[in-house]
Amino acid sequence: MYVPREFKIDDMEKIVDFVKNYSFGIILSIYNGEIYNTQIPLMLDASGNNIVLKGHMARANMQWYHSKNNKVAVLFTGPHHYISPEWYKEKDSVPTWDYMTVRFDGILETMDDIETKKFLVDLSKSYDPEWTNKGYDKKEYYAKMVLQIAAFTIKVNKITAKFKLTQNHQEDMENVAINLDKVGDEDARLIARYIRREAGK
Repeated sequence: MYVPREFKIDDMEKIVDFVKNYSFGIILSIYNGEIYNTQIPLMLDASGNNIVLKGHMARANMQWYHSKNNKVAVLFTGPHHYISPEWYKEKDSVPTWDYMTVRFDGILETMDDIETKKFLVDLSKSYDPEWTNKGYDKKEYYAKMVLQIAAFTIKVNKITAKFKLTQNHQEDMENVAINLDKVGDEDARLIARYIRREAGK
């Protein structure tokens, strides 16, 4: 992933916060010269010495099988928005786009049955604790559904984070944020908020 110096993010707190907010990632892998991708929710575990992603996909989706013990890449993307050159002091500028993305590279390893069941309960708790607390994971139909999925971990060995937030026009960051607020849609407001955070405001 191409990352100019001014857009590179090394702050792990920012990266972890971003992934937890935008956890619907894209897993990319190569098998027999073909590029495979699957988009799924992923859980990030940064509690220990290693960064680990946890996820699952349908057992019928052979990407997990071909990726076992192999390298995969995972992309997380967040809000994005058009940036007008009219928002810069220097008018001899061109239109552009502000956006945020994080890439993780690592090795995919499958979970055993016990690990899979625990992971699925943890995943449900994070998104729907009310449903999880009712004990539906003990039901027979739930047990049958679990057999149809493959859960895995991705042990991360490289992280690349790019937050393109007008840092190359530092004197214009607040004005860009103001104009994004005026646009009014959700992505515009979110990008404005992140621009102000990067500008230290």
